[in-house]
Amino acid sequence: MGDRSTLAASAARAAGMGEIASTACIRPVGAADLDAVAALQERAIMVFGARVYGKAKAKAWARLGFEFRHDLLGAGGFFVAERQARIVGVGGWSPDSLEPDLAWLRYLFVDPPAAGRGIGRRLVEEAERSASAGGRLRLHVWSSLNAVGFYRALGYRPRRRARWPIQAGIELDYLLMTRRVAAG
Repeated sequence: MGDRSTLAASAARAAGMGEIASTACIRPVGAADLDAVAALQERAIMVFGARVYGKAKAKAWARLGFEFRHDLLGAGGFFVAERQARIVGVGGWSPDSLEPDLAWLRYLFVDPPAAGRGIGRRLVEEAERSASAGGRLRLHVWSSLNAVGFYRALGYRPRRRARWPIQAGIELDYLLMTRRVAAG
């Protein structure tokens, strides 16, 4: 009996996943969104990043959202997912400064209560479409270790590991992942 209730709960959750993602509006990020986006990033890192990196490293990483939030208004394309007038995800891409066909996926975060419901996938797809339309058919992402499975499921392949120094004495292990997309 426990197995049937578990299966029923999984099916109900899966049915709701598409609803959340399909009812979210994806739009370009604006200056008025930046503080809400940085707060969302902090929440996501403290929930998902702390599981992999520990609380101290996650706190140091989370602080960077407020410091770098204005980068979202620069070159490339950054988007928010909004549902019921609330931002539930953010992500986008920046152009590589040396290789004209390369874009970097950046700043992908989903609010923890909305995670696992297709929001992240939709944001990556929008970023890929936008980068492709700009002639950037190769995409790279420095994936935090907690997001490797997510990117792998979207077709990104690991290339190499690295460490990112986020403040004196604190480094995060990351994985460079790549994917080629079709011309848009």
